[in-house]
Amino acid sequence: MNKKLALVFLILALITIALVGCSKKSDPLPEEKEEDVVEEIEEEEEEVLTITLKKVSPVTVVINNHPDARPPSGLQEASIVYEFLVEGGTTRFLAVYDDLLDSRLVIGPVRSLRPYLAVQSLEHGGVIAHSGMSDRTREKIRGMNLKQIGDNGVHMWRDSSRKAPHNLYTSIERLYKARGQSEVSEKVVAPPLLPEGYEEGPGPEIAYYSSNRVRYEYDGDAGVYLRFINDKAHVDRDSGKQYHARRVILRTAKHRNVPGPDALVDIDLEGSGEGFLYEAGRKYQIRWEKKDGKTAYFYSNGSRVDLSFGNTWIQVVR
Repeated sequence: MNKKLALVFLILALITIALVGCSKKSDPLPEEKEEDVVEEIEEEEEEVLTITLKKVSPVTVVINNHPDARPPSGLQEASIVYEFLVEGGTTRFLAVYDDLLDSRLVIGPVRSLRPYLAVQSLEHGGVIAHSGMSDRTREKIRGMNLKQIGDNGVHMWRDSSRKAPHNLYTSIERLYKARGQSEVSEKVVAPPLLPEGYEEGPGPEIAYYSSNRVRYEYDGDAGVYLRFINDKAHVDRDSGKQYHARRVILRTAKHRNVPGPDALVDIDLEGSGEGFLYEAGRKYQIRWEKKDGKTAYFYSNGSRVDLSFGNTWIQVVR
């Protein structure tokens, strides 16, 4: 009897132990620690717009801007166009061509030379096309290292649809042939880094005379300045498109009235002076300096203005 009782107690003890063990909650599994995920963000490099130019030895051309000579031909393809006062409130262009261009490009109307146009041409190699000159100009340019391309019936022609003297034309093919052989070099250019210290505003307005008012409007989408004469779009005769410039420079220079009935002027392009640069919707006060026969333009911080990207119109004013 005692043995049976002891066995009963043993069985009860084992059942109790089992029940107590089942009642204990199992310890939770250790949580896996999440590793910090670091995303590597690749910084996209800003793409710099570059273009490759094919450069040749330059040719300059004197182009008429008399009202009867408008619209002209071929100014958009020039890398630089200067506008100078000549007489009676009219102006004349000196266009610089130093790119390898379509040989069929027509340029004109070509007009006569002035001494300061010859001086400016020397900065671009001294090859200059014109329709002739006065005795006064011939005397003033005597000794200059110029190669002149004139109206000899070979390099230019008359357009019968216009009246003389506003109907003399040439072409890039004839000009480059008259200039002579030139090497072709490639030049990679990019938009210049423009400094601080500018004003935002519209393009310049220049009144050479009451009937000769030049104005530029900035086209922000295209990044160019559209050119107007007397509030009308200044267009190319052949393409019908409005002339435009990547940048416009106003360059002050000393003007002297020449005594006589023709209201001629002399313009001094030596030394240095003040001016303004309009580029990318910005207006900068600049200065120009001619040294060793070359004119350079400088920002107020002393850095040089880069003219290599896009075309430039330079308005020479009093």
